[in-house]
Amino acid sequence: MGLFYLALLLVWFGILWWVVKGITRCVDKRYKGLIPTTIIAIAYPLPLADEIIGAIQFGILCRNQVIYKDPEMAKRRGTRLIFVAHGEDGVGGKTLPMTSRIKEFVYESDQSLMFKYVVFKAGQGFLARNFQINEGGRPLIFSGTCQPKEISTIFTEYKVIN
Repeated sequence: MGLFYLALLLVWFGILWWVVKGITRCVDKRYKGLIPTTIIAIAYPLPLADEIIGAIQFGILCRNQVIYKDPEMAKRRGTRLIFVAHGEDGVGGKTLPMTSRIKEFVYESDQSLMFKYVVFKAGQGFLARNFQINEGGRPLIFSGTCQPKEISTIFTEYKVIN
């Protein structure tokens, strides 16, 4: 797959070079070095521009992520928790298609909420969607999934069922 990405980048560079050569024929001699460099520097990342912007937006979402924990959690360490499933909701106003899913865990005996958090997922950009480059449904330049880092330690302290 890496060679396929490299081939696509080389083809895109070839197309840009061909366009730049056509433009520089019409330009004054003193700008012949500046114009190709500027055009290629601006246009080369364009196929991934939506993913670059989406990565920035996704990073902001993940940085602002919090986890709700019941104040009584420390007293119930080692108890069994039940996972409560929720559907995915779309996150609007983003460059890439993004979804959020709430994950809740309740105490087995009295069904009280122990902790909950949100998992964010980002979809593919224009290039990956339209040319079937990435089969996993994730973006090409970042992981596309985030959840609080604290979750791994919580799962070791409690027995989650269901």
